[in-house]
Amino acid sequence: MKKTKSDSKQKQIWRNLRRALRYLKPYWHFELVALFCAIVTAFLALVSPWVNKLIIDDVIINKDAKMLWIACLIFVVSAALEAIFSTLRGYLFTYIGERAVIDMRHQLFGHLQQLSLAFFNKEKTGKLMSIFTNDVPAMQGLYTSTLVDFITDTLRFIVTMGVMLKIDWQLTLLALPVLPLFGVALKLFSKPVREVSRKVQDKSAEISENLQESISGAREVKAFTQERNEINRLLNIFRQLLGLRVKQSILHSSSGGIAELTAVSGVMFVLWYGGMKAINGAMQMGVLIAFVNYLGTLFNPIGRYMELNNRIQGAMGAAERVFEFLNTVPEISDKANAVALPPVRGCVQFENVHFAYEKDNDVLTGINFEVDSGEMIAFVGPSGSGKTTLVNLIPRFFDPTFGRILIDGYDLKDVKMQSLRQQISVVFQDSFLFGTTVRENIRFGKRDATDEEVTTAAQAANAHEFIMQLPKGYDTEVGERGVKLSGGQKQRLSIARTILRNPKILILDEATSALDSESELLVKEALEKLMEGRTSFVIAHRLSTVLRADRIVVLNDSEISEVGSHEELLAKDEIYRKLYEVQLGGMIQSAAPREEVNGSQEATL
Repeated sequence: MKKTKSDSKQKQIWRNLRRALRYLKPYWHFELVALFCAIVTAFLALVSPWVNKLIIDDVIINKDAKMLWIACLIFVVSAALEAIFSTLRGYLFTYIGERAVIDMRHQLFGHLQQLSLAFFNKEKTGKLMSIFTNDVPAMQGLYTSTLVDFITDTLRFIVTMGVMLKIDWQLTLLALPVLPLFGVALKLFSKPVREVSRKVQDKSAEISENLQESISGAREVKAFTQERNEINRLLNIFRQLLGLRVKQSILHSSSGGIAELTAVSGVMFVLWYGGMKAINGAMQMGVLIAFVNYLGTLFNPIGRYMELNNRIQGAMGAAERVFEFLNTVPEISDKANAVALPPVRGCVQFENVHFAYEKDNDVLTGINFEVDSGEMIAFVGPSGSGKTTLVNLIPRFFDPTFGRILIDGYDLKDVKMQSLRQQISVVFQDSFLFGTTVRENIRFGKRDATDEEVTTAAQAANAHEFIMQLPKGYDTEVGERGVKLSGGQKQRLSIARTILRNPKILILDEATSALDSESELLVKEALEKLMEGRTSFVIAHRLSTVLRADRIVVLNDSEISEVGSHEELLAKDEIYRKLYEVQLGGMIQSAAPREEVNGSQEATL
């Protein structure tokens, strides 16, 4: 059983290596040129020992000055050519490797964009960031220096072995018995190096996670005076990483030491046997010196294989994490035969919809209702009753576990998500702004919008006036997550980009609940313009917003308990009336006119 598990792990490593190397496939023509340069470099590296042999055995003994000049010229020319081809080889392999890494990052980011919201709810931001900032760079060396060294050293080994066999096959065979020791050392160190490398990557990801949390929660850290605890928490992780790095270094050094000792043993045998032959006159001194030089050329690549193996195992530790991420299957994706959703009127239908984030724990149960085009629906209910979950099903942020949702008769699962979401916009309670300009944040709703369209949208959202008061107007940087703007200003920019998008279906998820009265009034005016002629789903605690709805849907215990207008629901004297009475705090007349509660009141549902 243990053997089977080990074999399975080894197969997975080879699969990961092959998968990693597939990123090089588009650049095969560059690889051929680089390989040619590597072959030329391998042959040129053999010229120097041969020139040394020529000078010792022929030039010096025969006192041939002309041959000395020729030997020196050969030496200089070969060294120059080796430098040229080596530089070209290094450039090409580096270019290929960098292109492969760009392709990998492109695939990773593309895959990240395809994953559903459920994935982001489960995974930590720091962990995902670490894949890009730690794991990909750890694999980068595989495509550049590691690949270059492996190919070059392998070619040098093959060519040098051929030359050595031609010079003296007996001496060559004497050196060969030490080669299996390199193989044993490689096998001995591969697993522990790979495992500790994986732990290093995991610990680096943990550091990224904690740093991201600490930075994002800087306000809470300072408010609760937890600076020292945060420092100690990170310091503890840094120390754990240090321990892993030390262990990694010990493994690398030990493998290098074994390689060096093995190489010295081989050279020792050759020197002893070759020296005896030279003493007995059976071998020229120049030949022996050249052979020893070639032996060094032979053992150097083998010794470097230990270091290359360490690099490869380190890259495979990172590759495991990268490919685990790429193997993540999006929970929501287009069917193979999905069609583009044509422009819709905005009729929405829920048919016996059930939903659960976790198995056997339904958040929504048996949801049935229809919405006509242009109708405004308000959702109310106790906290945790499933209001936000319900509206998140409309743009397919999540899929029902049972039942179906239709828009203009199209089942959402039968249409392409992009064509669906292009006709829906969501305004959240805390809208996200990107750390760029006001203009670009509004243009996020429509990338090809003109400056005039951006300005018109801002005016409709009651945002133009405050934008013009900013230092650079529409070209003002808003800071990370819009930190330079107030909550009301951020909401109005969010509404402006929604207006620019011009959706047929609108979802407002407590869009005004966190605003002060003045900001709320401006945002509400903008929202009223936005909702005109659009099918709107509103989650709101403000009574004034709920009163304007065509129908109110009351959710309780994961089910729809009531549906009707404000007056109808008050007359039923059930959950809605109780919520209304508790949060308004007073005597309620069952047919209270809408004008009695205006936008400035703080009554909530």
